[in-house]
Amino acid sequence: MSEMMSLQLDQNMVKVVLEKQIQSAILANMGDADKLIEKVVGTALHEKVNRDGVKSNYSSENVHDFLEVLTGKAIREAAKDALKDWLETNKVLVKEAVYKELSKPERQETLARAFADEVENAMGCSWNFKCDINFQRNND
Repeated sequence: MSEMMSLQLDQNMVKVVLEKQIQSAILANMGDADKLIEKVVGTALHEKVNRDGVKSNYSSENVHDFLEVLTGKAIREAAKDALKDWLETNKVLVKEAVYKELSKPERQETLARAFADEVENAMGCSWNFKCDINFQRNND
Protein backbone atom coordinates (compact mmCIF):
# COMPACT_ATOMS: atom_id res chain seq x y z
CA MET A 1 0.00 0.00 0.00
CA SER A 2 2.81 2.38 -0.40
CA GLU A 3 1.71 4.48 -3.22
CA MET A 4 3.71 7.42 -4.21
CA MET A 5 1.86 10.57 -4.84
CA SER A 6 3.05 13.08 -7.40
CA LEU A 7 2.02 16.68 -7.45
CA GLN A 8 2.54 18.49 -10.74
CA LEU A 9 2.47 22.30 -10.61
CA ASP A 10 2.74 24.69 -13.50
CA GLN A 11 6.11 26.51 -13.32
CA ASN A 12 4.58 29.83 -14.41
CA MET A 13 2.04 29.66 -11.61
CA VAL A 14 4.75 28.90 -9.03
CA LYS A 15 6.90 31.73 -10.39
CA VAL A 16 4.07 34.28 -10.09
CA VAL A 17 3.27 33.18 -6.53
CA LEU A 18 6.94 33.33 -5.49
CA GLU A 19 7.44 36.78 -7.06
CA LYS A 20 4.41 38.14 -5.19
CA GLN A 21 5.66 36.65 -1.91
CA ILE A 22 9.12 38.14 -2.41
CA GLN A 23 7.67 41.56 -3.28
CA SER A 24 5.45 41.46 -0.20
CA ALA A 25 8.41 40.56 2.02
CA ILE A 26 10.54 43.37 0.56
CA LEU A 27 7.77 45.95 0.95
CA ALA A 28 7.11 44.82 4.51
CA ASN A 29 10.80 45.25 5.41
CA MET A 30 11.06 48.65 3.72
CA GLY A 31 8.53 50.33 5.94
CA ASP A 32 7.03 53.69 5.01
CA ALA A 33 7.76 54.36 1.33
CA ASP A 34 7.73 58.16 1.77
CA LYS A 35 10.31 58.00 4.55
CA LEU A 36 12.45 55.60 2.54
CA ILE A 37 12.41 57.86 -0.54
CA GLU A 38 13.18 60.90 1.62
CA LYS A 39 16.14 59.11 3.17
CA VAL A 40 17.50 57.87 -0.20
CA VAL A 41 17.16 61.32 -1.81
CA GLY A 42 18.78 63.01 1.20
CA THR A 43 21.66 60.57 1.11
CA ALA A 44 22.18 61.08 -2.63
CA LEU A 45 22.09 64.89 -2.39
CA HIS A 46 24.51 65.03 0.54
CA GLU A 47 26.92 62.42 -0.79
CA LYS A 48 30.52 63.59 -0.51
CA VAL A 49 32.05 64.31 -3.94
CA ASN A 50 35.05 66.16 -5.35
CA ARG A 51 34.95 69.77 -6.56
CA ASP A 52 33.60 68.66 -9.95
CA GLY A 53 30.61 66.90 -8.36
CA VAL A 54 31.95 63.41 -9.08
CA LYS A 55 32.70 60.67 -6.58
CA SER A 56 36.49 60.35 -6.67
CA ASN A 57 38.49 57.20 -6.08
CA TYR A 58 40.50 59.23 -3.58
CA SER A 59 38.48 59.79 -0.43
CA SER A 60 40.56 62.86 0.43
CA GLU A 61 39.05 64.65 -2.59
CA ASN A 62 35.44 63.86 -1.61
CA VAL A 63 34.86 66.77 0.76
CA HIS A 64 31.91 68.61 -0.86
CA ASP A 65 28.18 67.84 -0.68
CA PHE A 66 26.79 66.94 -4.12
CA LEU A 67 23.97 69.46 -3.66
CA GLU A 68 26.48 72.16 -2.69
CA VAL A 69 28.52 71.57 -5.87
CA LEU A 70 25.44 71.60 -8.14
CA THR A 71 24.07 74.74 -6.50
CA GLY A 72 27.40 76.53 -6.81
CA LYS A 73 27.69 75.62 -10.50
CA ALA A 74 24.14 76.80 -11.21
CA ILE A 75 24.70 80.11 -9.41
CA ARG A 76 27.99 80.76 -11.25
CA GLU A 77 26.34 79.96 -14.59
CA ALA A 78 23.43 82.31 -13.83
CA ALA A 79 25.91 85.03 -12.80
CA LYS A 80 27.83 84.61 -16.07
CA ASP A 81 24.62 84.92 -18.08
CA ALA A 82 23.50 87.98 -16.13
CA LEU A 83 26.89 89.64 -16.56
CA LYS A 84 26.91 88.91 -20.31
CA ASP A 85 23.45 90.46 -20.64
CA TRP A 86 24.44 93.50 -18.56
CA LEU A 87 27.65 94.03 -20.54
CA GLU A 88 25.78 93.75 -23.84
CA THR A 89 23.19 96.27 -22.65
CA ASN A 90 25.85 98.67 -21.32
CA LYS A 91 28.48 98.05 -23.99
CA VAL A 92 28.86 101.74 -24.90
CA LEU A 93 29.22 102.82 -21.25
CA VAL A 94 31.81 100.13 -20.57
CA LYS A 95 33.75 101.10 -23.70
CA GLU A 96 33.77 104.76 -22.66
CA ALA A 97 34.94 103.84 -19.15
CA VAL A 98 37.78 101.76 -20.59
CA TYR A 99 38.88 104.63 -22.86
CA LYS A 100 38.72 107.01 -19.90
CA GLU A 101 40.83 104.67 -17.77
CA LEU A 102 43.39 104.15 -20.55
CA SER A 103 43.62 107.94 -21.08
CA LYS A 104 44.79 108.62 -17.53
CA PRO A 105 48.46 109.70 -17.49
CA GLU A 106 49.46 107.10 -14.88
CA ARG A 107 47.81 104.33 -16.95
CA GLN A 108 49.58 105.46 -20.13
CA GLU A 109 52.87 105.47 -18.27
CA THR A 110 52.20 101.93 -17.01
CA LEU A 111 51.29 100.71 -20.49
CA ALA A 112 54.36 102.36 -22.03
CA ARG A 113 56.62 100.87 -19.35
CA ALA A 114 55.11 97.40 -19.88
CA PHE A 115 55.57 97.74 -23.65
CA ALA A 116 59.18 98.90 -23.28
CA ASP A 117 59.98 96.06 -20.86
CA GLU A 118 58.58 93.49 -23.27
CA VAL A 119 60.52 95.02 -26.19
CA GLU A 120 63.71 94.82 -24.14
CA ASN A 121 63.01 91.20 -23.20
CA ALA A 122 62.23 90.31 -26.81
CA MET A 123 65.44 91.93 -28.07
CA GLY A 124 67.44 89.82 -25.66
CA CYS A 125 66.00 86.73 -27.30
CA SER A 126 68.01 84.99 -30.02
CA TRP A 127 64.96 84.99 -32.33
CA ASN A 128 64.48 87.81 -34.83
CA PHE A 129 62.44 90.69 -33.52
CA LYS A 130 60.40 93.09 -35.65
CA CYS A 131 58.48 96.01 -34.23
CA ASP A 132 56.54 98.62 -36.21
CA ILE A 133 55.28 101.65 -34.32
CA ASN A 134 52.90 104.02 -36.07
CA PHE A 135 51.44 107.14 -34.55
CA GLN A 136 48.11 108.35 -35.74
CA ARG A 137 46.84 111.83 -35.01
CA ASN A 138 43.52 111.86 -33.18
CA ASN A 139 41.22 114.49 -34.75
CA ASP A 140 39.11 114.95 -31.61
